[in-house]
Amino acid sequence: MKRIVGLGLVLLVAGCSTVQSKDIRTSGISATYVVTLPETTDVAQVSASYRVGTLTFVELGDGESVTSSGGGKDVKLKHHKSAGVTDYDGRLDGVVAAGTEITFDLTRGKSDDSAPRSTVKLPERVKLTAPQTGTTYSRRAPLAVRFDTAPSDLPALVSWAGSCVQTGSLPLEPGRTSVSIPTGSIRPVSATTTPGVKPATTCPVEITLTRRTEGTLDGAFKDGSITAESQSVRRVTSGP
Repeated sequence: MKRIVGLGLVLLVAGCSTVQSKDIRTSGISATYVVTLPETTDVAQVSASYRVGTLTFVELGDGESVTSSGGGKDVKLKHHKSAGVTDYDGRLDGVVAAGTEITFDLTRGKSDDSAPRSTVKLPERVKLTAPQTGTTYSRRAPLAVRFDTAPSDLPALVSWAGSCVQTGSLPLEPGRTSVSIPTGSIRPVSATTTPGVKPATTCPVEITLTRRTEGTLDGAFKDGSITAESQSVRRVTSGP
């Protein structure tokens, strides 16, 4: 749900809205399906959202639903709506094995096409062992990143973000379980939005490791995406 919430916040600022599905054909809908594997729990979190255009979400009507299944489990996703943002989410307990296929099934009314088979396979889980949460690092030195994972043919991505640094990332080829973020890669912000106020030079920074797979969206949709990702996050302090 993190990816959907983040998307919702961005669109909310831009003025998003929600419309009812009754007058919208499946062939005009952009679907977004996301499966997230949390680091600390054996559960696959599943979420769905539907849009027409960029800023308008679609709310399913009577007789319509979206379910997700995989690993012998299934769940009917629950509806959420806030300030024009509409999405659906649920969880598949115990479904975390790499390679497990997760299916999303959108059931619509008699007058429109359903989209029963959007699928994606789970990636191997990842767990950062370095850096450690709460540690302070200087940007004048490289930052070592290490993680545990089962063998994988998938690439990974190390990214960083914080209020006093520029957001950045570093791709890792398959098979890697460590990398050193070079000195100078994590750069301080160069400007402030408040005239006369110098930007902070030290702040909390989240180091995030992500491994992601892309799946196949049901052909009934106009377009969209379906992804599954495992993620591990550590919050450190970044200073000059």
